[in-house]
Amino acid sequence: MNTRENTGEDVPFDLSKAAAAATEELLPSKSKERYEKQFQIFEDWRRLKNVTSLTEDVFLAYFAEKSSSYKASSLWSTYSMLKAVLLLKENLGISKFCKVTAYLKRKSTGYQPKKSKCLSRDQIDKFLLEAPDKEFLLMKVALIFGVSGACRCDELSRMLVDDIEDQNNVLIVHIPDSKTKKLRRFVVVDERNLTTYRRYLELRPPSTPHKRLFLNYKKGKCTVQSVGLHSFGKFPSQIATYLGLPTPLEYTGHCMRRSSATLLVDAGGDITNLKRHGGWQSSSVAEGYIEESIENKLDIANKIQAGPKKRPFTNIETCPSTSSDSSEICCTEISTEIFDKKVKLDHKSLSGINIANISNSTINVNICK
Repeated sequence: MNTRENTGEDVPFDLSKAAAAATEELLPSKSKERYEKQFQIFEDWRRLKNVTSLTEDVFLAYFAEKSSSYKASSLWSTYSMLKAVLLLKENLGISKFCKVTAYLKRKSTGYQPKKSKCLSRDQIDKFLLEAPDKEFLLMKVALIFGVSGACRCDELSRMLVDDIEDQNNVLIVHIPDSKTKKLRRFVVVDERNLTTYRRYLELRPPSTPHKRLFLNYKKGKCTVQSVGLHSFGKFPSQIATYLGLPTPLEYTGHCMRRSSATLLVDAGGDITNLKRHGGWQSSSVAEGYIEESIENKLDIANKIQAGPKKRPFTNIETCPSTSSDSSEICCTEISTEIFDKKVKLDHKSLSGINIANISNSTINVNICK
């Protein structure tokens, strides 16, 4: 039985063209140029080294050379982009090269990536209450939305007026096409936040030719020009500067998203709530956005170092019996204290015990005649 090798010669031109177009769409549209650039850098390196093959040793040598100038995170990013492009252009899956991935993991050992600092609840409240609207109204609204919805800068920049439903006592916000292509919504509550948003919306010029929510704001007035992506990335450092926080440049564009995640977890939110809130699919990625706050550390320290709480003890003050029948009970006064104590009662001098307003307690009464 003869078998024919699939060289593509028997595939009609229209199908080949459609397949090529579909292949091009496999790379992320927003960062396609970055992927192509990394592939070109690799190809230039191969030509410089007179390398024609694509073996595991070739990739191992390439990443070993790059490790002298690349951080661990950049090595992994380069690996990810090359893996995607080589699969499309060379039909080569480099994920099967175990020595390469093992090398990258080893280079990541002990590496601590730089992350944006977070704003605490008190710092956020102070800025919203004290910063003058004439200068900071735009930043206030961006901060409210960014923290309430764990929004990325590009999500804020592309947010439209139509994405917000004002229902008097709450705002329902639909996040536009996000990075994960996953629909997310969040709500804005608190009368102060609602008032701040509505005050900003009232300044929107009627002649605005687009529906972008965030417009440039200067000296108490909005222009028709929308706020750019990089402007949102600078807002956290400007907020930190106003608050007088040290190293304000370390409050980057991810500050609002990380602050939102940290506040949620510090308030008792679990990993499921966190992933839904931020649209994360990976638990490890979601946990990477959580700042290990002092408040959270104090809570853990109190649980460990304070020890278990003693059971509430009911202190019973009795009155002598006025009846010869020991089954009759006279009213007693009860108070609770947090310490262990035993009380021995003489049933001959008691007519009974009255217990009221006690919670989370264990009371054992043994009566012997």
